[in-house]
Amino acid sequence: MFENSRDALLLFDRDGYFDCNTRAVELFGLNSKEEALTYTPWDLAPQTQPDGANSKEVAQTHIETAFQQGGAFFEYTHQTVGGTTFPAEVKLTRFEDDGRPVLHSLVRDITERKERERELTESEAKYRNLFESTQDALMLLDRQGFFDCNEQTLDLFGIESVDTFAEYTPWDLAPPTQPDGRDSEEAAQEHIETAFETGTAFFEWVHRRPDGTEFPAEVKLSRFDHRGEPRLHALVRNISDRKGYEREIREQRDNLEILNQVLRHDIRNDIQLIMAYAELAADQSGSGSIREHLNIVLENAEHAVEITTTARQMAKVMLSDTENIAPTPLGPSLSSAVEEVQNTYPDAVVTPTAAVPETPVQANDMLEAVFRNLLKNAIQHNDKEVPEVDISAGERTDSVLVQIADNGPGIADTEKETIFGKGETGLDSSGTGLGLYLVKTLVESYGGVIEIDDNEPVGAVFSVTVPKAG
Repeated sequence: MFENSRDALLLFDRDGYFDCNTRAVELFGLNSKEEALTYTPWDLAPQTQPDGANSKEVAQTHIETAFQQGGAFFEYTHQTVGGTTFPAEVKLTRFEDDGRPVLHSLVRDITERKERERELTESEAKYRNLFESTQDALMLLDRQGFFDCNEQTLDLFGIESVDTFAEYTPWDLAPPTQPDGRDSEEAAQEHIETAFETGTAFFEWVHRRPDGTEFPAEVKLSRFDHRGEPRLHALVRNISDRKGYEREIREQRDNLEILNQVLRHDIRNDIQLIMAYAELAADQSGSGSIREHLNIVLENAEHAVEITTTARQMAKVMLSDTENIAPTPLGPSLSSAVEEVQNTYPDAVVTPTAAVPETPVQANDMLEAVFRNLLKNAIQHNDKEVPEVDISAGERTDSVLVQIADNGPGIADTEKETIFGKGETGLDSSGTGLGLYLVKTLVESYGGVIEIDDNEPVGAVFSVTVPKAG
């Protein structure tokens, strides 16, 4: 056992070493056991220990303790005969050898352990530095509650010290219930358990400080090992400013929607009154020129009604939080748009495709407005006596293509890039400029694309590509 030990073993009395094993010879860089016996313990050490104490005095103190008390255990820095120092654990044990007291010395090189401890210390220092320097509140907890936090946490909750903070549980720093009506303690424990089981949890939470003030927060829980046990790292970010901004945006949106509804209602009522009296005046007038002027009034009044319709559609798109994009059948939207346009423009020839793909696309109930505005654009801007519009549709690998082709004057290449902008119409145009902008906005919100090409022999082709519902 003495010779096969992995540790250096040496026997000595107050006069010095008198035996050792092979591992001791190797550890101290000696040539033989005989050479080892020529040294004292303090000969195989630097002049001083890491704390500045004299190595000989330290060794003699521990040796005397072992002789008097039967043993001693301590860390000691040794040195090989080549001058290389290394940290060691030393255990001295007294025993009797032929009636005289001697010491058995076990020396274990702990260089690797010290290196691991150093790395761990550096890692902990680095973590602590990040822990304290971050702008967010960070805290550590287990299933029983908090056990550490940074300064930002104390500032956020208005608590004086880490020890005081550790007296609280997560549900102590919250109102009895959350905004959704859930019990705060039950909800907190559920989030904590989720983080322990899955490794993370992310949620919004309302906290309450000890002084009674509340604030909304984003909370991210992350599991990690702390001293061999699973623990949670909690990041709490105060989102009061963001919530206030969101509330302000909602209020502005609601106010704009109310204003939009009131304006459209009043404008449509006034226009309908204008149209009614214009029609009555045209019927009762015996003058052809007056009837011609009144027909212009009626046409422009109808155009104004169209503007309010487009404005309503734009408001629905722009003032909504998020349009509900979902699988939407293409056929009904296209058919409804064709029927409305044919009724509005009975002199135009609208020829729809014989078969519409049944595959649903990613869109919403505003898809009909896309086709209706494109069809109206093709007719309103047509310079032929009989406007003609052909509609075709077909499936691609992951999308559906709908093309609307007309026999009008076409669109110049210089205008194809800008025609979908807000208000991009000529001064003599009968369009509003909002219709095509609405079309582009909607198609892109679906993840689709709209393009313009020249038709043969004349006219333009609008191609709408919408993704299939996946």
